[in-house]
Amino acid sequence: MAAEFTRALRADSAALPGLIEAIEGWLEAQGVPIGEVARLMIAFDELLSNIAHHGGGTIELAITVDAGTLTARIADDGPRFDPLALPAPDTSLDIDDRPVGGLGIHLVREMMDEVRYVYDQGRNELTFRKTF
Repeated sequence: MAAEFTRALRADSAALPGLIEAIEGWLEAQGVPIGEVARLMIAFDELLSNIAHHGGGTIELAITVDAGTLTARIADDGPRFDPLALPAPDTSLDIDDRPVGGLGIHLVREMMDEVRYVYDQGRNELTFRKTF
């Protein structure tokens, strides 16, 4: 049986710590392996922080865990932005020679099984899936 976690909130940095904590507790309660929880929390923290810092508006979050697969949808009504359109960062460069930004979404792409973006009816929607 699928379990679902949903929240809607203002895209505000002050609200993120409580949301991140709630997500982590919920994932653990669903029996998601701790190593996967850690990877998933990197993705949630990165994506939600980016929306709060650069997007604005409201965030709608829906997470489903069903038969060993997590599917998450994060939607916001901030400015249109497709993070998947960014080029992958050059990780061969020394850290001091790399431009700032882009590494977080790169990590999300690498750690998740699938990451998709659509812009629909004035909303950015990023969906990712991970099987554990």
